[in-house]
Amino acid sequence: MNLDSISQELDRLYVFEIEHYVARCNELKKSGFKVYRNSEGIHKVVAAGQAGPRPSKQEKQYVYDTKGRSSNVKKESFLLRVKKRISRSISNFKAVVNFIKVLHANQKDDR
Repeated sequence: MNLDSISQELDRLYVFEIEHYVARCNELKKSGFKVYRNSEGIHKVVAAGQAGPRPSKQEKQYVYDTKGRSSNVKKESFLLRVKKRISRSISNFKAVVNFIKVLHANQKDDR
């Protein structure tokens, strides 16, 4: 079985049979292969002694998402964070009070 057919098999398993996909990946890793997957679910399988996937002009580069976080994001000022925390606490307190009022009104109706 060549590496392209293994990659295609993993693509299919990833979409349709995820439990078999995990088992097959573990099998391949124990056999000495490295498995790479990009954000689109496309797989690349290489022998463990070889270098990782090198993007060609036709292939997309394998990029891993950092969950929208970047290193140059400026933090909010201390006062702004305090203001947001206080307003969130006040709104939570109001929600609890309203919930207690509803429970009390329902209890009165049951009597």
